[in-house]
Amino acid sequence: MSAAARRRGSEAFFIQRCQMKIMGMILLSPITSSLSSTNHYNSISSFTSSSSSRSRYKHKNDDASSSFRNIDDALASFNHMLHRKPLPCIIQFNKLLSVIVRMRQYYDAVISLSKQLELAGLSPNTCTLNILINCFCLMQHVDLGFSVLAKVIKLGLQPTIITFTTLINGLCKAGEFAQALELFDDMVARGCQPDVYTYTTIINGLCKNGETAAAAGLIKKMGEAGCQPDVVTYSTLIDSLCKDRLVNEALDIFSYMKAKGISPTVVSYTSLIQGLCSFSRWKEASAMLNEMTSLNIMPDIVTFSLLIDIFCKEGNVLEAQGVLKTMTEMGVEPNVITYNSLMHGYSLQMEVVEARKLFDVMITRGCKPDVFSYSILINGYCMVKRIDEAKQLFNEMIHQGLTPNTVSYTTLIHAFCQLGKLREARELFKNMHTNGYLPDLCTYSVLLEGFCKQGYLGKAFRLFRAMQGTYLKPNLVMYTILIDSMCKSGNLNHARKLFSELFVQGLQPDVQIYTTIINGLCKEGLLDEALEAFRKMEEDGCPPNEFSYNVIIRGFLEHKDESRAVQLIGEMRDKVASKKLLLCNSPTRCLPSKSCYVLEAPSDIWDLGCIVFVMLIGKPVWDFNPETTTEELLRKIAHELMKIPPDDLIADFSDAADSTDNEFCAHLVLKNGVSHKKRSFIPLLDQMTLKS
Repeated sequence: MSAAARRRGSEAFFIQRCQMKIMGMILLSPITSSLSSTNHYNSISSFTSSSSSRSRYKHKNDDASSSFRNIDDALASFNHMLHRKPLPCIIQFNKLLSVIVRMRQYYDAVISLSKQLELAGLSPNTCTLNILINCFCLMQHVDLGFSVLAKVIKLGLQPTIITFTTLINGLCKAGEFAQALELFDDMVARGCQPDVYTYTTIINGLCKNGETAAAAGLIKKMGEAGCQPDVVTYSTLIDSLCKDRLVNEALDIFSYMKAKGISPTVVSYTSLIQGLCSFSRWKEASAMLNEMTSLNIMPDIVTFSLLIDIFCKEGNVLEAQGVLKTMTEMGVEPNVITYNSLMHGYSLQMEVVEARKLFDVMITRGCKPDVFSYSILINGYCMVKRIDEAKQLFNEMIHQGLTPNTVSYTTLIHAFCQLGKLREARELFKNMHTNGYLPDLCTYSVLLEGFCKQGYLGKAFRLFRAMQGTYLKPNLVMYTILIDSMCKSGNLNHARKLFSELFVQGLQPDVQIYTTIINGLCKEGLLDEALEAFRKMEEDGCPPNEFSYNVIIRGFLEHKDESRAVQLIGEMRDKVASKKLLLCNSPTRCLPSKSCYVLEAPSDIWDLGCIVFVMLIGKPVWDFNPETTTEELLRKIAHELMKIPPDDLIADFSDAADSTDNEFCAHLVLKNGVSHKKRSFIPLLDQMTLKS
């Protein structure tokens, strides 16, 4: 079989495999939320900027560069031309300078060579000066690019559309979007009509600045001006819409583009596949992949890397490994981003051995690991508590000439703190400063939490105050860690002060920090203050959740204030969607210590009565779930409490079917043989029924 045939076979196999795997996500597993959104250590790109990073326009006459193997050959050719008599025309030199520019790293050499041309008496033309403007913009010196524009005008030359487009592109890359738009308008005012390249450049800049709506408006304006958008223009907008999570709008633009007879490219399809997958729209993503390949538009490195990243985030590492194998069979060489994605996937599955194997394969294949490669593997070792290997890898990274970043340091500090090795964590924290790396909020947070967990509240508080003396400002996470630790250690006054400090710092407490301080107040028996904080929570636009309700309900029950506990149960039933009651350490101490039973609040008064009854008695109803029927619940109560024959209890339930709520609740309490508590139970259950 020929190499071409094998390649076609691999392509067909890949297409079928990916379609099956994407579709399989619908059938085999629920879609989980991305862990990386909240994890500081998962520092790996999800290829969200890959489409826009592609080269948009190919230079013509690229074959001119094939005559030069390196910069030395190009310089030798320049010197040869410079000493010819007569001198070649400026056009020939411009071609040579353009070739050197496309070598992508010798912009300063081009500037120097252009000066030699002027010294030799060869005047630059507009094309020469456009090349210089491009060099300055690529070197991020757009201001010097404008000085060349001044020279164009001074020499009596006419700026061209390329002159303005190059400067607009330089301004956009420098983040000067307002100036780019101003130059665009000035160009039009001078009578220089923008072409599709100019429009696409400014549209790309707007999209990168998050002004997708303005970019869409400019495309419409572009058509009205008689300049038709091309596939790059539309693909730029599609990519931006997908990043803004406006996938339906992106699909509309995609359909409109095809209706106008413009054929999509791999960039267009890859952006849409990524956007659809971000919303777990696997069926549509599979259809898009099928459409793409049916048009003989084969996936490139960006598409492959995207698919690997998606599979890894969904926990389908084997499928991601299959994509890696297929892409190599198709002749597409993985890059460091591809390998990093798969290593990250293995690490998330705690398969650090496989991640290390892939790391070694990457090196063997000549792909040099970057700082993210090492950080991912270090994090993987830390996750499985193999701290020695993590330290060894950290040192290896430095030995290889790579500089550890804040993520690398923080990952190791976090691992040391989790293992209780605070001395090593502090030493690494100091080394971080010594080597010129500033800790971020996450670094301080993990060290702060490490101190608190080991009971070193003084050190934690000093670290907190020291951080406030830096350029960083503490966030809610840090305040929550400290307030929780202060409450648990009985330092309620310190917790109160920290809570008040939040408002001074301009921070709005969230549900977690409110619940933490309410819990601390309840434990100290300060129920009125706890209830006041609970009410203030809602007034501040932070509605309590089921955990907040359970904390304060448990606080009232533990301090024998059953009346207000029942009121809050009724309130919780009306306001909170999940309605989970957590039975933790009941007041009668019949439950084991540190036990916690979760019961879904039922929809009718009978089941709610049973739950309150169980809470007050202090014995759990085992195996309760939202599907449990009233009859099943009554049988469980009869069995767990007084060993009453279930049939008797159910018969009494049937007899009381026509009774009022209060009568039934009283009947239920009396039948369960707890007459010594009936005087307190019946009023409680009466109050509960009034809340229903």
